Amino acid sequence: MLLVVDNGSTTVGELVAALGKLKVNYRVIRYCQPILLEEYSGVILTGRSTASDEINRANIKLVKQATQQQKPLLGICYGAEILALANGGALCRLRQRVYGYDTVYVKKMNPLTETQQTLKVFESHIFNISRLPPSFESLASSAHCENEIIAHRELRLYGLQFHPECSGEDGLLILANFMKFLK
Repeated sequence: MLLVVDNGSTTVGELVAALGKLKVNYRVIRYCQPILLEEYSGVILTGRSTASDEINRANIKLVKQATQQQKPLLGICYGAEILALANGGALCRLRQRVYGYDTVYVKKMNPLTETQQTLKVFESHIFNISRLPPSFESLASSAHCENEIIAHRELRLYGLQFHPECSGEDGLLILANFMKFLK
């Protein structure tokens, strides 16, 4: 069973629809509800619509638990940012919001994008991951963001600065490939 942690993202409905297309067994739980990570085979951290220390604390705790338990984790937008922060990375605020479709260039072959060299994705963010945590690497970039896809070098921890649930076939490919880690 996949755990989807709802951080108040406006695209949770799209994520649920995408998981339905992929026939994934999942449960959506709000960040503020009690979560027993042991019950799940993997975790998706959604984006968020408002900043909150409470959301940050809850997600940092989940990232640390997933790391300790070696559970696959996919952070989407804010989820990628908190994944980076929880592991010693840094963010920077952009001068203006990135919103709309963009092209992402894969820098390194990886299990999420397979052989894809470019992806058409939907972006909606005001922060970027400006410094990677020491144990992470950047797998893809765009004109707006050097770290569009990040990954832990050893564990199955991934972050996407964009929204795969709103990115059509390229986004479904990434979600489907992440689901392979849950088996």
